[in-house]
Amino acid sequence: MTLRNVPESKERIIKTAVALFDDQGYASTGLRELAEKAGVNLAMVNYFFGSKKNLLLNILETFFSGYLKVVEEELTRPDPFEVKLRAFIHRAVEYIAVNRDYMIVTLAELPHDDPDITQYKAEWGRKAMAIIEKEICLPVEQKTGKKLSPAAVGPLIITMMSSRFLFAPVMEQVKPPDYGEKFFAEYADIIATIFLSGINGFNMR
Repeated sequence: MTLRNVPESKERIIKTAVALFDDQGYASTGLRELAEKAGVNLAMVNYFFGSKKNLLLNILETFFSGYLKVVEEELTRPDPFEVKLRAFIHRAVEYIAVNRDYMIVTLAELPHDDPDITQYKAEWGRKAMAIIEKEICLPVEQKTGKKLSPAAVGPLIITMMSSRFLFAPVMEQVKPPDYGEKFFAEYADIIATIFLSGINGFNMR
């Protein structure tokens, strides 16, 4: 992920924060440690962000804005439902792969007991779910008569797409059959098929 029009020292602080929050958690990371690892003084961290919470909000905005752009551009395309949904999943998986650390901090390290962070996440969630409701839930309801809630579909699809990256450290130790380059290359197609057709989408007999 490239941070455009950001001073080099500020970008270094952000990237260091992402790495530390990913590695040891948001709550366990102090600003003094962060400043030392980033090679800046504490005053500079406070100048750019003011607080650790504001730094986290900056990271969340970076990830969510990029993800929402993928949602908007792919799901609102004038293509058949399955075509654009598969295209969305492929591009979203690629986005998550490139921004794995940002994704982990965004999804796994949110302090849900902080109302400001929860509200900020909810604001981005509402934007994404409005598109998901219009472009996924309503077409399914029109075709099948079954109503889907975007509150279920939104979290479900991003969790499915993120699962490979969230569980990678464990899976690399387990090493199940076919876990390697072929699996990684087919991952987006596997997720798309399961999401669209369930396990039966693989023509089980």
